[in-house]
Amino acid sequence: MNAVCKAHFQSLSYSRKLVVNRMKREPTRFGRILSFNNQVLLLPSSHTSFSKLIVPSSATTHSLHVLADEDRYDISSTEIRRVIKSHFGGYQEGFTCVTVNCPSCNTLSSTNKEASNDLGKLHINLRTGYSFCTRCFLSGPWSSLASYMKALGASKLKSEKTKICPPGITQHLSQYTPTASTAEANEMRQLWNSAQPIHSLSEETLVPFLDKLRLGDLSMDTLEKVGAKINLNLEQLILPCLTTKDAPFHSIKIITPNRNQLDTIEPDSGPELDEYYRVEEKNIPKQHPWLLGYHLAKNKDEVIVTATAADTLTALDCLAVPAVCLPSGISNLPLATMAFLESFRKITLWLGHGVQGADCARAFARKLGEKRCRLIRSSEETPSALQCRMKGKNVAQVLKTALPMTHKSVTTFSSLRKDVYAEITQSSTVAGVRWRRFPVLSDLLKGHRRGELTVFTGPTGAGKTTFLSEYSLDLCMQDVRTLWGSFEIRNVRLAKMMLQQFSGLMLESETREMFNVVADEFEKLPMYFLAFHGQQDVTSVLEAMSHAVYVHDISHIVIDNLQFMMGTSSSEHSSMDRYYRQDQIIGSFRRFATDNNVHVTLVIHPRKEAMDELSASSIFGGAKASQEADNVLILQDKRTNDPTCRRKYLEVAKNRYAGDLGVMPLEFHKESLSFAPRNKRTASTKVAAAAAANNNNKVNQFTSSSLQSGRGRAQ
Repeated sequence: MNAVCKAHFQSLSYSRKLVVNRMKREPTRFGRILSFNNQVLLLPSSHTSFSKLIVPSSATTHSLHVLADEDRYDISSTEIRRVIKSHFGGYQEGFTCVTVNCPSCNTLSSTNKEASNDLGKLHINLRTGYSFCTRCFLSGPWSSLASYMKALGASKLKSEKTKICPPGITQHLSQYTPTASTAEANEMRQLWNSAQPIHSLSEETLVPFLDKLRLGDLSMDTLEKVGAKINLNLEQLILPCLTTKDAPFHSIKIITPNRNQLDTIEPDSGPELDEYYRVEEKNIPKQHPWLLGYHLAKNKDEVIVTATAADTLTALDCLAVPAVCLPSGISNLPLATMAFLESFRKITLWLGHGVQGADCARAFARKLGEKRCRLIRSSEETPSALQCRMKGKNVAQVLKTALPMTHKSVTTFSSLRKDVYAEITQSSTVAGVRWRRFPVLSDLLKGHRRGELTVFTGPTGAGKTTFLSEYSLDLCMQDVRTLWGSFEIRNVRLAKMMLQQFSGLMLESETREMFNVVADEFEKLPMYFLAFHGQQDVTSVLEAMSHAVYVHDISHIVIDNLQFMMGTSSSEHSSMDRYYRQDQIIGSFRRFATDNNVHVTLVIHPRKEAMDELSASSIFGGAKASQEADNVLILQDKRTNDPTCRRKYLEVAKNRYAGDLGVMPLEFHKESLSFAPRNKRTASTKVAAAAAANNNNKVNQFTSSSLQSGRGRAQ
């Protein structure tokens, strides 16, 4: 893979200090309550210079969403195989990795093949070069493994003359550690140590609690096999994620009855979603690669992969085939988790969650290798494992309905039949994720869907980037994993804009403490950035996009804008007609969106012509842009008789999914850089006022309504 991919990503964590440095240093008023994202921050009642508050501190440095070296690659799979073979003497070919004996688990001089079967295996991903040992959890990027092999080769040359010890691999690779805080680690130990083993509870005590979790039919034997415990108050079922039966665990899953969320379920959400909202599942730590149930599936040829712990327990109880639960559900599939799944020759993906789960299952199958994956499409006849049992269905018979991931270019109506039925009966789910800040846009487009291409245009200076920033931020806050590629403005300015839209505050006049509250919450979003600026070659952009989809399970990509990929002076395209070149680029993005099942939002400038109102034919170039696009959005900027006043609105000029066309009026709020309708009094403001009345001097948490109703703007 081209080395240019190595520098194509940046994270918010990297840009965070730069965003602070760009803020104005000015005195800030205190003695008032600022509210943000379910938190209330009471500031001191003295005048302090903002510049004095901005002091770099390790306590405020975070690493969430830092694109580490293991997420980058600049070497082909052929080269990986060649290098591994030359230094390790051979390897075992896998589905997504090549495997060698882990130098940290056993000595390099071991040649006993029978003994090596029980030793740790180091899995090197053929796409990224990322290495991970499933026994000692040694991990690292390709660059670290390459430096170890280089040092190993040098020591062999020196050992021919002088006797020296070979270098240790732990000097180059390190043990995988999840992004767990000290508080999470302490919470995990405290919960586990205070919980009671299953066998210590009577059946009269256990069964009513399991009924609350919809697991009343679960056998005691299954719970004991997974090593489950229950807390003293019988409020939580605690499940350790074990790699072997006697090995210490590094993470736990907690299942808790959660009937409070039943009131928030939409009427047309469907029966399946209703069941998932009846219990709450939590990971400690939140991000980790370990699979629940892996110790029972290890050394087997076949495994069932589910998205929830309840489905895994049900499958283990009803089926002879072992089952495991993904650490992050349908959100993403980490590279380290793929190493644990490498040994299975047959993987059945039974993720549930309706159409969204089916889309994620197809994406995961492409990462794991489609030839060994089978899919159980979630429908009323074949819902999740837990629902099948609750509805009295034979879980073993449902497992037999799993279909292979056949060639993507050949299909039949038989394989499409259930998807067609889902389109009819689950219209709200199929329509995609609805915008919370722009309800009119949701009514027109029905939602944001994978696999589509949206062309966005508007006059220069109308606010295209500003609107798209909030447009994508709205989706990202609903766990739509987003990749932003801005060629016009640098990532620091883009991140600052998003931060202001996210908080609803004018951050230039806030304190360092308030910035930390905002930035801490923003870092939790699955938002990634391409480190491009200025003219770029489309091949490099597509390579970076492909890598991000593979590694981070990106589902929405924003490219701003197409014209920056048309002015490169490569010899291949220097003599090509400009319109023809644009059509080629648009076709490439269209294929990318379809092949990778991601939504691509592509900004294209209009033609430089004097016109009062733009239309789909105003897009620069030929007609291919509007023909290939599933959606065409136009940001209209109409001038009025008053030169200081403009009327802006978003026009839906093409809507292939629903066919509804129309306009959405826009009003720009400069203090928050937002186009979303302003609420006169948000829920967060009300809570802040209540907190002030109670003279509470701590940072308080309150309901998530502020997140959905204007981001808690300070008034």
